[in-house]
Amino acid sequence: MTTRKLGRGLDSLIRKTEESTPAPAESTPGGPEIRHLDPSQIRVNRAQPRTHFDEQALRELSASIKNEGILQPLVVRIDEAGGYELVAGERRLRASLAAGLEKVPVVVQSIEPERLLTLALIENIQREDLNPVEVALAYRQLQKKNEWTQEQLAERLGKKRSSIANFLRFLELEQPIRDALASARVSAGHAKLLLSLEEGEERISVFQQAVDEGWTVRRLDQEIRQRKGERVSPVTSGGSPGRSERKKDPAIVSQEEELSRALGTKVEIRGGKRGRISLEYYNLEDFERIRRKLLS
Repeated sequence: MTTRKLGRGLDSLIRKTEESTPAPAESTPGGPEIRHLDPSQIRVNRAQPRTHFDEQALRELSASIKNEGILQPLVVRIDEAGGYELVAGERRLRASLAAGLEKVPVVVQSIEPERLLTLALIENIQREDLNPVEVALAYRQLQKKNEWTQEQLAERLGKKRSSIANFLRFLELEQPIRDALASARVSAGHAKLLLSLEEGEERISVFQQAVDEGWTVRRLDQEIRQRKGERVSPVTSGGSPGRSERKKDPAIVSQEEELSRALGTKVEIRGGKRGRISLEYYNLEDFERIRRKLLS
């Protein structure tokens, strides 16, 4: 549902050709017009919401581009000064520069400056290239720039309003927690639980302990419940200890924690030679993230 809506926006961007630009270096029947430019002449998108680029992944992409070339053209626009500004493909641009390419294939589009952030955000969402903090900052920037409500922003991006609201809440976290979330030292699941604590010293203290001791989402949830005076291991209606109260094999607990770290969510393993693995997700986007991790 969401992918189709975002996909149409990016597809139309790629397909649309700029009639006013000079003849391209090459073209394909019915396809976009391709030109070849010196990558050093292309200015990066001023509205790029992404601030973190994985250096190892860039080196791998650079090596691939050096050997195989660029399979998908960059998208650029002609800016007010007559130069070229990147619209989509910053990873490919950076990798091309690192590989020492003299020319890169581009599609030149006529795009208004105010649309740059929206298009860059769409591309990164499609490619899952933004960390949660970058997504939240981009959402807020789009809201302010266009004076949109959360409902309007959700409609424009094909997202659920609750999903937009959940991301924007990450900006309420203290800077050390936001930095940890951006660098994947804590997951979105950790961050959502930390938001349930009062801001300030208590939240920072629990966060620091969680990072230092490598807490899973489940362990953090237990800690917060205890601090709030909630029963962490409820008793079943019959009065006998519930399944969560029974002592679990330390090896299984270790495996739960390993899976929790890998998937960024609460994992529960029940049984021995035969049993069940339960994964927890916090909204539909979190479900899609976990599903993609499993399928990959």
